[in-house]
Amino acid sequence: MKHRIVVKVGSLAVTDENGGVNPSKIKNLIADLFELRNHGYMPILISSGAINSARGLIKKPDEKKMMISYQQALAAVGQPILMKTYIDTLSEFNWPCAQILVTHEDFKERKRFLNIRNTINRLLENGILPIVNENDTVSFEEITVGDNDQLAVMMTEASDADKLILLSEADGLFDKNPKEPDAIQFKEIDFRDDFLNVKIAAKTSVGRGGMDTKLKAVRKLTPLGIDVILGSYLHNKAVSRLLLHQGGTNFKGNPVREKSRRKSWLSTLVKNDCYVIVDDGASTALTDGHTSLLPVGIKKVQGKFKRGDVIQIRHKRKVLAIGLTEYDSSELNLIKGKKSAEINDLLEYIHSKVAIHKDNLLLKKDEL
Repeated sequence: MKHRIVVKVGSLAVTDENGGVNPSKIKNLIADLFELRNHGYMPILISSGAINSARGLIKKPDEKKMMISYQQALAAVGQPILMKTYIDTLSEFNWPCAQILVTHEDFKERKRFLNIRNTINRLLENGILPIVNENDTVSFEEITVGDNDQLAVMMTEASDADKLILLSEADGLFDKNPKEPDAIQFKEIDFRDDFLNVKIAAKTSVGRGGMDTKLKAVRKLTPLGIDVILGSYLHNKAVSRLLLHQGGTNFKGNPVREKSRRKSWLSTLVKNDCYVIVDDGASTALTDGHTSLLPVGIKKVQGKFKRGDVIQIRHKRKVLAIGLTEYDSSELNLIKGKKSAEINDLLEYIHSKVAIHKDNLLLKKDEL
């Protein structure tokens, strides 16, 4: 039986800290994946490293406002450099690969999401390794996936994979910085764990993510019934040893896997750190009445998001639900706390009478 797995590698797993691709790191990774392929696995690779591959080839700007275009230019130069190394290495194994570059918009729009799924299926059926990365050249704040941990989550759901393996410097989750001598490693964690007792260490000097983004990734997948394994790329056969439970941390998925594709699709699209805080009345209406969220019940809007993004709905410090918003963050800021009749005078275009429709809303206690 074939087992689909998504393997996400950070920048330092395939590049050098000072910049440039590291062919030996890539060869070790591919050799491991090839062996797993021969044992019935169908890997999908999420690879960071495009920006760091081109480090030093683009002059760094003095002005901070130019940093986005600098990063985009690095990605444009670095992505083909990174892919050439992958192609050259894979040719030694007679294993063809495909490049897939995506943005958050590609997963949010249902038709494009299904196109991604169909492409992945066709590639795997033909024995081709999909290599996926965020399209940093065209991404900007409103559409960016943000980090490849989030991208890995969305790709795991889209491809209907059995497991997600996240390779980082740390060999799993520890109760504090793993470099501290008394740090304790967690071997296995239940899908209901909230990680409140974990002191999260800082991210690496190169990657955009960190342990915080990895735990957010875990919390989106494990309630759906998908296992996530976090471990270090510094070991020989890094992926194989994690699948054999010889290291890392295994985040166990819900024993009852979510069967609704729409629910799992929405659950993995949630934008990190984007949410609305609702009042007591809205909280009661949502949890007891399964109603839509009205603008009048919103007290605060946090983060920058677009219409059609999936955001959290919070009451006080508790996440009540997630939902697909009918308005962007700036519009919601204008109409929060307002009755439906008042919205006409505040906005030029009225998309809906509700902020989040009940058909596009998943209550945490029921669905997540």
